[in-house]
Order: sequence, then structure tokens, then C-alpha cells
Amino acid sequence: MQPPRPTVEIAEDLDGNTTRRISSHDPEKIQSSAGATQRFSEQIPHEMLEELAPNGEGDYICEKVDSMAEEEAIAIVQESVRFHADDWNFPSEMRERMKRLLEGPKAYGEFYDRDLRIDATLMRYSSPYPGVRAVQELKDDPMVPIETIRAYFLGVAWAVIGTFMSTFFNSRFPSIGLSGSVIQILLYPCAKALEFILPDWGVTVFGVRHSLNPGPWTFKEQMFATICYNIAIYTTNSYGMILVQRMDVYYGLKFVNFGYQLMLTLFVQLMGMGFAGYLRRFSVYPVKALWPTILPTIAMNRALTRPEPKENIYGWTISRYRFFYICTISMAIYYWLPGYLFTALSTFNWMTWIAPDSVVLSLLTGSITGLGLFNPITTFDWNVATSSYAALSQPFFATCTMYFGGILGGLIILGIYYKNMNYTAFLPINSSSAFANDGTPYQVQKVVVNNQLDQNKYQNYSPPFYSAGYILTVGANFCFYPVYFLYIMVNQWKTIGQAYVDFYHGLRHGKGNYENAMDVHSRLMAQYPEVPDWWFLIILLGAIVVSIIFLKIYPLDTPVWLVFLVIGINLVFAVPLSFLSATTGTNLGLGALIQVITGFLLPGNTNAFLFAQTLGSWALAGYGDNMVQDLKMGHYVRIPPRAVFRSQIGTIIITIFVAVGTQDFIMNNVKGLCTPNQPSRFTCANDGNPLYASSLMWGLLGSDRMFNSLYPLFKWCFLIGTCIALAFLFGQTYGPRYLPGVKEKLRQRLSPRTFGMLDRTLCPFVASLLWLNPILVIQGVQHWAPSNMSYKTPGFILSYVFMYWMPKHRLAWWEKYNYVLSAALTAGVAISGLIIFFAVGYNPKKLEWWGNTISGAGVDGRGTGILEIPKDREYFGPERGTFP
Repeated sequence: MQPPRPTVEIAEDLDGNTTRRISSHDPEKIQSSAGATQRFSEQIPHEMLEELAPNGEGDYICEKVDSMAEEEAIAIVQESVRFHADDWNFPSEMRERMKRLLEGPKAYGEFYDRDLRIDATLMRYSSPYPGVRAVQELKDDPMVPIETIRAYFLGVAWAVIGTFMSTFFNSRFPSIGLSGSVIQILLYPCAKALEFILPDWGVTVFGVRHSLNPGPWTFKEQMFATICYNIAIYTTNSYGMILVQRMDVYYGLKFVNFGYQLMLTLFVQLMGMGFAGYLRRFSVYPVKALWPTILPTIAMNRALTRPEPKENIYGWTISRYRFFYICTISMAIYYWLPGYLFTALSTFNWMTWIAPDSVVLSLLTGSITGLGLFNPITTFDWNVATSSYAALSQPFFATCTMYFGGILGGLIILGIYYKNMNYTAFLPINSSSAFANDGTPYQVQKVVVNNQLDQNKYQNYSPPFYSAGYILTVGANFCFYPVYFLYIMVNQWKTIGQAYVDFYHGLRHGKGNYENAMDVHSRLMAQYPEVPDWWFLIILLGAIVVSIIFLKIYPLDTPVWLVFLVIGINLVFAVPLSFLSATTGTNLGLGALIQVITGFLLPGNTNAFLFAQTLGSWALAGYGDNMVQDLKMGHYVRIPPRAVFRSQIGTIIITIFVAVGTQDFIMNNVKGLCTPNQPSRFTCANDGNPLYASSLMWGLLGSDRMFNSLYPLFKWCFLIGTCIALAFLFGQTYGPRYLPGVKEKLRQRLSPRTFGMLDRTLCPFVASLLWLNPILVIQGVQHWAPSNMSYKTPGFILSYVFMYWMPKHRLAWWEKYNYVLSAALTAGVAISGLIIFFAVGYNPKKLEWWGNTISGAGVDGRGTGILEIPKDREYFGPERGTFP
């Protein structure tokens, strides 16, 4: 029943801004202070209620607000302020408001009772995060069909298609893929068709009837089928190792056949799934584990399967579904321009066109082998614009911090380059490839005999040399590990420590994951049986057995103990890394750490290096993390954990065959694969090249030679990272306590003019360091080679508009259309990219005209250095025969 129409007064809203105050004149609603509960919900303006309950659950929220006692609300707010004190994603204005509420009604002022109950209701019965509120449901019906025959059929079918797409375009730079939010849109009409076509035939098993058509297609079926798909698109985790071992441009090993690829892919995927059972305690059940990148998928699920009321949002009345298809079709048509007809729109290095032969201009502003600095408009290609950041889903604070970290990285690269450190000035400034001392791509076949380094051949050929951008990427990787491990383990120890305790009690005493849960999602999920830890443990043990057999039957010269070493490393380091992914939307592996350890223990063994990288960096921390995302998705939409488990294990086994078959097709049929000028951009710049370069560095030459002879600066990067982490932890712990006093002393001792200048310049900078996340800064610094600022600037601009400005000024529009727009444009690119490849790329049909050649016509396309190779020797660096 709707409350009577209230009167409208001008008052102050939750954020202290002028807004409407709604008060009732119904005498039954106005209670005396000594009497019954007052209806505080009547003081909530309509616009505010739309933000608090964007999915039509306004009555539910109002009911909870009205029934909340003041003592209960204060207790909830007190606990929330304490619990979320170190939460990077918690809205800052809400945190400050809650602190003011705890000061009491006199200090807070008007609307104290209303605002206190609203914040407590959000914490106990909803979510403080606007992105989660935009997609959540606060009630659950466990009788809704989920694991239906048609849901499995569509989930697996689209998983097969998605696996083909992700594997097929894996070697393209930038790659093209279909995200879960995109597949939902394509899956939905197929589901409605089956709903219309299939008869209601079924069988009863253990008292449960399984029908071909149990009725209308439900949102849980839709989400379940999407989860089936999501886990499939990561079956390319072993592809990098296979590519580098098999392709002639790399190692060209002949024993890498279909059986080898199948066995490797099988145990890599299953080991990652087994590891997900360990990570779920840290990255699924904690409320701080937000996983912002999965919210677009859930948003589309709601848009497709829930009736959508007609509403006018800032003049927009179009439904989300229609909006999606218009944007998808438009992008599919438009992408022919940057994708084939006018490729300069994709690599829009227009500043280099002014003077194509200017080396300085190209290395500063170039988009191919340059740094992409000072260019505000770098692309008109959605795929390029979103290749570095998930611009329409990743929190703006994360994108912004990483972007300015990227600028800092660019300045460091310039310093390395112009000082000619490690002969970088003879090479392109930013490339992921390895080079010989004559500036050509490094040919490992010239120095290897029986997969081992031949010293005589090595001395007569060349050590591998790397660009300034790649050196920074490697060095920043080494800085990253102590920074992220120390910063997260100390900063978030309350959350992670409790998860460790719960994990122990789960193994020892069978404690459930949802016991004593504070958030509404965990309380609703408590009704479903959990997946026992020993299920995941059996899968992990089985994968270990298969990996040992694999090492015994193939000539990899890799010891079995390496399997257990990389598992041990991941048990320690994967937890904070997974928590970082869950809170910021970034996704990194343990590759740099594992490659150094392997390089020290097994120098000169490239196959052991590649095996450790594949297993330790991608299978466990990487693939396990991806599976945890799906578990969190099921957590948000109330899909039973055991249903998610069954979908994951079944889909993995099926799609492995598709992935391996597609890999085989690509390596056998794509002409010029992994060469710099491949017509369809299958250059392997982001998979084969960097892995090959790393295998030369740490696998062939070994960590001792790299750290002590070729690149001695690298070994100091671990210490630098440790110092950065300790500096930020110390400053952010003690800064808020002592800096106000220091500022006051400066005010008293300095002249007003001097203090005013410091207050406008130095003080804001120091204050920003108190909330700055050093992990994200280092991530931005390390994200180079082959990427550059040309791939980051458009993502930063999009993130500012859609993840900062729109939620602040057009929240209702953002909640309805933002994630839909992201999914639609990505789907359009994927569809168009596939059509373009098979229409004009498989048997290349070059379109030669100015718009397709101008981007690579100058120095930026050729990738030359600022120093010329000496003509008398025809190579740079140390004399042959004296290489370290």
C-alpha cells in the first residue's frame, strides 16, 4: 500500500545539499515521541529512493528503515565504520556521513534519525556500494529453475563458441573476445526460442522432474548459462607455452603435437579449478571482495529477464534490450572503418604524421613503437580504447591511479633510453620483442643445441637485448611483488586473517563459509549446501598426478619437484593477489616472481621455465582467480555453489578439446603468424613475444647471469618495492595522527604568505598520499611493452566520464544504461572482427591507400633507435667472444 501524498519542503539531504523534505500530514503516521515507531521513510525524496533502491525494492527498503530501532542502527553504523575503515571501494561521502552520525543528533543536525536508519539499512539489508545496488536482488526464491537441460545446452554451446573466439584471437594485438555480459545478450534470444519451441517432456530423477521446457526462461537459468560460458573463455592459459614451443619463429620443437597440447591444457585448467577452492575463502565470501568487473554481466542479466517499467530518465525512454541491439549493430557496422577500411582511425598517431621521419616526435607520441605521450586523441577504435582498462566497469580511482602511474613509467623509460642504459638507444623505445646486437629479432635457434645453451654459439652470435619499455616492465614487476604482498597483508589483515582462520576451521571442523555473515548476500546464500573443500582437493590432486605423468612422457627435462614448488609459491602469494583483483578489478599473475626463481634453480632450461610460468602464473593464481569470479557471480545472484561447481567442471572438460583444436588451426593455417607485419594483426605481441623474451632472459640465460651481469639493476627492484610498501604503510598509519599537528606548527612559525603557498601546494599533495594506493601506481608503471599511453589515454577519458562524472550527476541513467553500453560495443567489435577476418583476412586482401599506410609509414612504424649501429662492426654492445 502506498503512503499518502506528502507535502514538499526545502531541506538538506544525505550529502548536505539542498533537497526536498517530505513530511506527512496523516495523523496516523505522526507518532508521539513516547509512542510507536515513526515512519522515517516518508522523509526520503523520490530521487534518493531511486538511488537507494534502483531495482524497484523501494518498499522493502522503506520497511526496514521504519522498523529499525535507533540502538540497533547505531550499533550497525559503529561496526560498519570500523569494518570498512580500510575499504578502498567504500563511498567516502558515506563514510564521513556515518562518522558524523555517531557524533549524535545535535552535532549532525536535521534528518539525523532518517539518515542513521538509511545507512544502517544499507549495511544490513542492502549494499553500501552503488554498483552492487544497481544489480542486486534482496530477496530469493529457491524454487526458481536453475540447472535445466536447456540452460546446460545453451551454456555449453555458447562456451564452445566463446572458447573458439578467445583462442582464435589470442595472438592478435589488441585481442578480441566476447565477455560474459556480451554472451548474455546473444544467449537470451536463443533461450526464448527454446522456450517457444521445446515441448514439456521430462523425466523424474530422485523425486525431481527434469523437463526440456519447465516454463518461462528465468533469470537464474540465464545467469547459470552465462557462468558456464565464463569459465570457458580462459582455456587459452596454456596457449602461450604451446605457441612459443611449437612455432618456428620461436623454438620450433617438433614433439609438441595435439596430444601434448591436450594433456597440458587439461591439467592446467583442472589445477586452477582445484586452487579456486582455496581462494574462495579470501575472494568470494568477504563483503569487501566486490569484483567490480562482473557487475556488467549481472546488470545485463537483470535487464533481459526482468520486466522493465517505462520510465523517462533525462529524456531517455528506450529499453535496455533495444538500446543494446542498436549499439551492437551500429558498432558492428562502424568497426569496418578502424578494423579494415581506414585503419589509421585505430592507430591514430596523427602527431607523427606532421614529421614522419622525426625520431624524437615518433618515440614521444607514436602509437606503435613510441610512448604515446602528449597525444590526447589516440584512437577511434573501441577495442583499442578499452584494451588497457575496463573503462565502464573498473572503479575510477583504480583507473586514475594506474593512468598516472603509466605517465610516471613513461618518464622513467625516457630516462633509461636517453642514458642508453643496456644499449637501449639502439633499439625501439617500447617493444616486447627480444633483439640481437644487430637490431634484428633474436633467433634462439642460433644458440641452442638440444634445448640447452651452447656457449660457443652464444659468444659468436649475441646476447638478447631488450627495449627500454620492456626493461621497465620487468623491473616494475619485481617492485610490484613486495609492494602488493606487504601492503595488502598489512592493510587488509583483518579481512585476510579472518579468512585464514575460517579456512582452517573449514578444513578442521567443517565450519561453513556463511556463518556469522554480516551482509545480506551471504545470509541469503546460507540456505544452499556448500561445496566441500575435499571436492576441490581431489581435483587438485588429480591434476598434480597428470602433470607428473606429463613431465615423464615428454622430453622437457623438467624435474617433478617444480610442480610442488610453484604450488607452494601460490599458496602464499596468490591470496593477496586475488584480493587485489576482487577490490580493484585488476588481474595480474605471479609470472615475474616465478620466472626469477626458476631461472636461479634451473638456468639454461627453457622448457622448465615455460612449464613453471604456465602452471605457476596462469593455472593457479590466474585461472583460479577467474573461477573465483564466477563463484562470486553465483554468490550475487543466488545460484547454489554446487550448481556452479558442476557447470565449471563439465564445461572445462568439453571446451578443452575446442581450445586445442582452435590452437592447432591457428598455428597451421594463419600465414605469417607471430611476425611483425602480419596483415590481420596476429603478431603475438601480447602472448608469444613477451613469453619468448622472458624465456630467453630467465630460462635460457638464467637469473644469475641476468641479475649479476646483463641487468644488475633488476635485483635492487625487490628492495625498492619493499621500501615503497613500508613508506606508504608507515605514512598512512601515522600520517593522520601527526600531520595535523605538524601543519598547525607550520602555521604558527611561518609567515601567512609562506604558509598559504604551502597550504595550496605541498599540503594537498601530502594529503593525497594518505589515500593513494601504491599497488595501483606500480601496476600503472609496469604496464608497458607492447602497450603504451595510446592504449591508456582513451580508457582514462572513458572512465572519467562513465565511472566518475555520470554516477555523480546522472546516476539513474548510469545504473540503467552504463553496463549495457559496455557490453553492446564489445559485442559489436567481436562480431565485426570475426567477419572481417574470414572475409578479407584469412586469405589477406590488402586495401592499399593512405588511410591504411600512414600510421606505419614513418619512424613509429619502423621502430628504429636514436643511435645508429656502428658501421665498422655492424653490431652494438660488447665485443663478440666477451659476452657475459
